[in-house]
Amino acid sequence: MNRLLFILPLMGILLACEGETIDPVRASKSIKLTAEIEGVKTRLSGSTWEKNDGIGVYMKKAGESLNSALLEKNIQYFYNDSGYFKPKNDGQTIYFPFNGSNVDFIGYYPFREDISGFIFPVDLSVQSNQAAIDLMYSDNMTTRNMTNPNVNMTFSHRLSKMALRIAHYRNANLGNLSVFITRVPTEASFNLENGRLVPLPETKDIAMRVNSDGTAAEAILLPGTDLSGSELWFVLGNNDQVYRSTLTGILPADTLGLSILHSVDITLFTDEKAAILEASSITPWITPPSVSVVADRTESLPPLIKGSKSDPYTVLQAREAQGKTDVWVKGYIVGAFDGSINTFVTDTTGQVKTNIALADNMSETDIGKMLPVNFTTTSIKNGLNISDNPLNINRFVLIKGNLAAYYSVPALREVSEYQFMD
Repeated sequence: MNRLLFILPLMGILLACEGETIDPVRASKSIKLTAEIEGVKTRLSGSTWEKNDGIGVYMKKAGESLNSALLEKNIQYFYNDSGYFKPKNDGQTIYFPFNGSNVDFIGYYPFREDISGFIFPVDLSVQSNQAAIDLMYSDNMTTRNMTNPNVNMTFSHRLSKMALRIAHYRNANLGNLSVFITRVPTEASFNLENGRLVPLPETKDIAMRVNSDGTAAEAILLPGTDLSGSELWFVLGNNDQVYRSTLTGILPADTLGLSILHSVDITLFTDEKAAILEASSITPWITPPSVSVVADRTESLPPLIKGSKSDPYTVLQAREAQGKTDVWVKGYIVGAFDGSINTFVTDTTGQVKTNIALADNMSETDIGKMLPVNFTTTSIKNGLNISDNPLNINRFVLIKGNLAAYYSVPALREVSEYQFMD
């Protein structure tokens, strides 16, 4: 009898008036997450936060290290177009501790699932999607608790940006312009615990992102980069006109500043055989300097960028370069995969229309030396699949897409362009 009297009050605690079970964790307040970007309240692309922009959020005990026992680890929150960020799903909602204790928050953008040891890997070798490489960081939300669920994170740009405004003195069409910057570091590790960026020493030549009419180009670069040994190259068409400029002296100490957008106006002169970088200002994310540079016309060949159309990856190289986006791969169409990587087919009478198998050799039969190519766009599917196009077998082709796993093996996905070379 006494035992029964003890159980009944306990059940009253665990059941709501309607008979629903109360989850003590859910009884605490969920965070109400907003975010702004320091300096300018816009993304690097020049727009406000866009719907489905994703950030990663950590919650830890106040004053403790990010490496200690975390309360929440790398939770993905999306901007929902109403001024707030929401979790990817309700099951990932972050709640304050039920006991009212204080917590700190760490946030970063863009979200990545492959964070290991609280290190965010930075790779700036592909510039086609600026928002995807615009690393931002927030650690301003400290000593918060359930008495105030509003978490207003302030993100700061942790990289640098160079933006070029380009014109031709005869108003020539610049729609086929390519712009390259040479000998710059492109890889680094960013520590989410202390906000420190550690660049790797290796340098590369990279293609800047150019808009459709060739009047603007931009690149996100590592702060602290010494530009004294770097050059800008401007290439019209298939090396029809080539301009080159040294970057020595355009910045104080030739060094890119943290969170700074360095803006330069450029006019390409054909008859004078020079491109003049006119006096300009550095438009800030935070603080601007000003610069002036001259670029000379040259007959030298511009640098080749691995993964560009002029220097595409081979199948072997593509298998080893997974994670690269908007890159070109070359190879022979040798067949397709019917529902599995273990079912390689060359039968063009089948119904395999969503992928092809690419190889460096026309007669390749070893699946381990092939690259599955998956496509979903109707026009590309209609042009590449071997079921509707049996003559595609053994054709040499250039294909542009993202290097990512398909059938759990290295592959090329999200194909956006292709060109047969035979």
